[in-house]
Parts: sequence; structure tokens; C-alpha cells
Amino acid sequence: MLPLLLTARPGPQTLLLTALALLIAAATIMLACGPVAQPIPEEGDTLAAAQPARDGGDTLPAATDGPITLPPAQQEGDSTGESGDETPTEMPLPPPVPTYTYPGIRDSGLQQEVVEFEEARDAASGPSGQSDAAPEDTVVFVRILLSSNKSEVAAWLRSKGITPLYAEDADYPHLAAEVPLSLLGELSEQDGIREVSQVDLPQPGS
Repeated sequence: MLPLLLTARPGPQTLLLTALALLIAAATIMLACGPVAQPIPEEGDTLAAAQPARDGGDTLPAATDGPITLPPAQQEGDSTGESGDETPTEMPLPPPVPTYTYPGIRDSGLQQEVVEFEEARDAASGPSGQSDAAPEDTVVFVRILLSSNKSEVAAWLRSKGITPLYAEDADYPHLAAEVPLSLLGELSEQDGIREVSQVDLPQPGS
């Protein structure tokens, strides 16, 4: 004969406990499986999520398949945001060629001496053409380069009481003489004169 406990039917309390145990087991199994995996986007789909903001508040454009065109200020080779075309700087004009009162006197220093002497002489001259304040008529030693008329130029010097110190060179015909400032302008305008320039007076025996 079976024991009484084994042959007795389960009561309502036993059924409730059994159902609760089954629910707990089912919940445990579901938690162990984890969250449902999200589907992977197929090739060609584009995520439209916003990119992190850069300095200054700008937002990078969303990823695309084509090239990204940057704003003009960020084009390659232009870091300042200005146009690459610049107005060329104008080249300064060369200094004007000085205009000489006596073109035959190429020595600028001698040219200035002659002009200043003549201006002072003219300013000092009175109605009679003579003045005690007239500037000193300094004598300078000059070399006279010639292109022709050597004899005529030498004769002109002698007519003014000036004796040429030596004759012309075979390759570069020239004369040399001590000439006062008052005659240098007139001398430079004689026919055959190429250039009048001041040189050092040769020492005796040189």
C-alpha cells in the first residue's frame, strides 16, 4: 500500500508555486540571451549622424560618396582666405638723367664747379660788369678728349694764353692743360671736343 503523501492530489498552493518557478526560469533565460542585435546597414546606405563640432562652431558635412568642396577660404594653397591674384608691385622708375649745362663736361663735380662759379659771377656783376665781390677764378688741370680738330682746339687754348702740356695719344687723341673755371664752359663747346674732365696734375719728372 502506497503512502498517503504520494497518492494525495496536489492542492492549489502547490500549483501556484510551480507556476511561479516556471516564470522565474523563463525570465532568467531571456536575460541571459542579451538585447536583440541591430541589423547592419547594407552597402550604399549612409549614416546621417551629426559629426563633432570644430572650433568656431562649424559642423563637418556628413559622409558622402563624392568629393567634398571646401569653402573658398579653405581651398588648397590659400590659407588667408584671399584671392590668389595679387596686383603686381609697380617697379620704381629709374632716376632721371641729369641735364648738364655743358654736356661736354662729363665730370659731374667739375660741371657743378663751373655752373656755381658762373652763377656767382653773374650775381656779383653790377651794371658796369665789374664787382669787388666776384668769385675767385680757380684754375683746374683738365684732360681734353678729342674726336677731331686737334690743331684748332690747341690754337684756341693758345689764344686764351693757355699752353697745352702734352700732345695726343695715338689711340685716344687728347690734350691736357690748366684752364680757369671761367673758360671751361666755352672750351667744352669747341668743335671736336668729346669730353673735358678734371685729372690730377702730373708731378715733375713723371
